[in-house]
Amino acid sequence: MNYKAGFFLKANESVYAVVRAALPPGFELVTLSRDPVEQVRDLDFLIAGKVTCQMIDAAPRLRLIQTPGVGYEGVDLDAAARRGIPVAITVCGNPVEVAEYTLMAMLAVSRRLIEMDRELRRGRWMAWDRRLQSFNLHGKTLGIVGFGRIGREVAPRAAAFGMRVVYADLMPIPSEYEQVDLDTLLAMCDYVTLHVPLTPTTRRLLSRERMGRMKPGAILVNTSRGEVLDEGALIEALRAGRLAGAALDVFENEPPKPDNPLLSMDNVLLTPHVASGTLDALRVKSRAYAENMRRVLAGEELMDCILQPKEAAV
Repeated sequence: MNYKAGFFLKANESVYAVVRAALPPGFELVTLSRDPVEQVRDLDFLIAGKVTCQMIDAAPRLRLIQTPGVGYEGVDLDAAARRGIPVAITVCGNPVEVAEYTLMAMLAVSRRLIEMDRELRRGRWMAWDRRLQSFNLHGKTLGIVGFGRIGREVAPRAAAFGMRVVYADLMPIPSEYEQVDLDTLLAMCDYVTLHVPLTPTTRRLLSRERMGRMKPGAILVNTSRGEVLDEGALIEALRAGRLAGAALDVFENEPPKPDNPLLSMDNVLLTPHVASGTLDALRVKSRAYAENMRRVLAGEELMDCILQPKEAAV
């Protein structure tokens, strides 16, 4: 029997080819080309970050919803539960990649690399212009907000650079690193990196008030979700010089609007939600998607399942 698996993330054919190559024999990969409510009707499996109630109701054959990463706030879990459709997340191909990105971003902002590269290409030799605005990681304190899979990968990498590492998390987590409350972390850290899921509790976790408690001259990195911080308050803090810089891979609106002030700031590194975007990660994730599809058909326990209704769809 042939099965149809939807990959509802707007990418390109080279990406689709990697995902397609990982599928079991007899599977067809369906990519997003029109209204997802229409395209989902014939699917047996769906890989997507946003799955609405309308999509779920329109898909009588759907056996599995697989998110492309660890976030699942875009999936209507209630609708999936009503239909008996399991939902799984993809935890592989993410922690190491985002941890490496985080250190890269900290270095790039600290040393003003984006500005230096751009100005050199324009013919400007800035050998001395930014020395008073460039900083070492060594000897500084990094605060990790959210000490899950990614946070625990960031910590040893930062320590290898000679940084002191502290973290804040809702749960007490045994670690060689010091756990502090969030307000203490913000006040003491030269660098703050966010690694929390988007939930009602974490939405605007870094509010205007909390951002005002950050150590003057600190650098902020966000690879979690744009809504975890108050973007307007961040812009104000950067403009006022209260923060030395920021690196953002996620935004309140994706892509950000052309008039977003962040786009014109020299001390801000901006990337299009690609912290885990490597070929290595895509291959690992694609194999995980395929493995969960195989498990559904074999009646086996799913990997990283966050919703397993008692009566699964058949």
